[in-house]
Amino acid sequence: MFLGLGASLHPLFRTGNTITMDRREQILETAFNAFTTRGIKDVKMEDVASLMKISKKTLYEFFSSKKDLLVQSMKYKFPQLLQKIAKITKLMPNPLTAIVFCAIENVKFWSAFSDAFVSQVQSFEELGSFWQEVTAELHDKRDILLSRCVSEGYLREEDASRLVAVFMNNIKDFKEIKNQKVFPSQLCFNLVITILAGVCTQRGRKVLDELRDNYN
Repeated sequence: MFLGLGASLHPLFRTGNTITMDRREQILETAFNAFTTRGIKDVKMEDVASLMKISKKTLYEFFSSKKDLLVQSMKYKFPQLLQKIAKITKLMPNPLTAIVFCAIENVKFWSAFSDAFVSQVQSFEELGSFWQEVTAELHDKRDILLSRCVSEGYLREEDASRLVAVFMNNIKDFKEIKNQKVFPSQLCFNLVITILAGVCTQRGRKVLDELRDNYN
């Protein structure tokens, strides 16, 4: 039992869950992983076709160009992150617990991105604006949770919430977390808990202590 949620929490963070996807979704998943880890310039249509074990001709039946595949893969995957964050926020018993697991999910998603991909994606105008929209929405969701933490007595003051916001913006870039194969990472969990513990009220620290005791 995890904070009274039982097994309902854990599927959010398990790897290897069986998900039924059609061929187009499989291509988008494969392409997204290739683009984000190797960089846009280093991935060709034939590379994605090879990974999918299909012909290049078949791939072009689904997507008109590499740019089309790139854009569609981004627009397929980013909403999944937003949906997970929304689900975590809904399931958690309080906003402080939600922040911890939202941070882990964000690290899981963003830390796999190579520096090459991050720099190259900015040159695509459509993707650049989409990237900014998603980032803005994630920041809004985070700030709402932080405001709730202050108003509900888990964080000491508004300055504390701003400190946590700065930390959350940068945690995905920590070299120690980059390219972790298993998530949620115990290291990421410990980092989040440590930062929050310094700005929490007594009520907040009680929540963090319970998380430490139950997290595995």
